[in-house]
Amino acid sequence: MPKTYKLLSGLILLMLFTGCAPTWHKPSAHTEIPAVQEPQDDLNELMHYYNSLQDKSELELAWEYNYANSHYRESTDTRERLKLLMLLLLPNTNFQSIPTALDLLENSPQPAELSSSLAAFENILTLLLKQQESANIQVQNLSAKLRATEAEVKILQNKIDAIKNIEKNLMRRNAP
Repeated sequence: MPKTYKLLSGLILLMLFTGCAPTWHKPSAHTEIPAVQEPQDDLNELMHYYNSLQDKSELELAWEYNYANSHYRESTDTRERLKLLMLLLLPNTNFQSIPTALDLLENSPQPAELSSSLAAFENILTLLLKQQESANIQVQNLSAKLRATEAEVKILQNKIDAIKNIEKNLMRRNAP
């Protein structure tokens, strides 16, 4: 009887544990396993938006800019204003404007609560745009100096040519 008792109690325990245990099943081939997604923060969303702009045609970008310019310019939502700012910074577009982008960053209508990543991004962007604007001013000044120097060189070259012509004429007169 002790052997039967042990066997019976073992069988009962096995059934109890099996009933309480979680059921593990293999997912079928057509069952989708959800992908692990990283939490979306404001900066990630903004970078995804910027990447999506890269795939758009000129007409789509122009439409996107017109929409953003009319809806986001006076918005208190920092993400919306940064979307407009990213459009203003796109290269090779008719609406690219660093001074306008810098003005948009520096003169927001109302200070909004920013996530730390967006605040850092905004600060870096402001510094870079100020440096770019300064570099553009220096390029314009150097270009103006170059044009003035080229004009002086042309004037001097004309004077040298005139002196050479005078010397040639004098040598022809003195030649027998």
